[in-house]
Amino acid sequence: MGCSEQKSEPLPDLPPIEIPAEVFGFYSGRLPCDNCNQRVVNMDLFNDGKVMVVESIMKDSVSVDTLRGTFVYADSIVKVSLSDNSVRWDFKRDKVGNLAFMKLGDVYRDAEGMKAVLIRFYKKIK
Repeated sequence: MGCSEQKSEPLPDLPPIEIPAEVFGFYSGRLPCDNCNQRVVNMDLFNDGKVMVVESIMKDSVSVDTLRGTFVYADSIVKVSLSDNSVRWDFKRDKVGNLAFMKLGDVYRDAEGMKAVLIRFYKKIK
């Protein structure tokens, strides 16, 4: 009886979310791993073109490595070069600012069709 008498008011309009144009920031996610159980990557892209990656690789035990290098960003593609060019990754930036891992020029998809994506965090987790 009380519910039928309540008036519903329209929700207020919310301002659109603006995705920053720059690619600099903190990203986190999982990347493919051929000979391990899991590979978790936390990546900082700095506005001076440098990159720092903390990579955790899980096999029988967990190994954590910090890699440093540079990146370039053009045409929605981020090209990362780490450890004196011994590690190279390419990512495609999506419409919400996340980075999808690329392999052989295309966005990588696993056997189930899922992308490997690094999520952009606009406030870095401490």
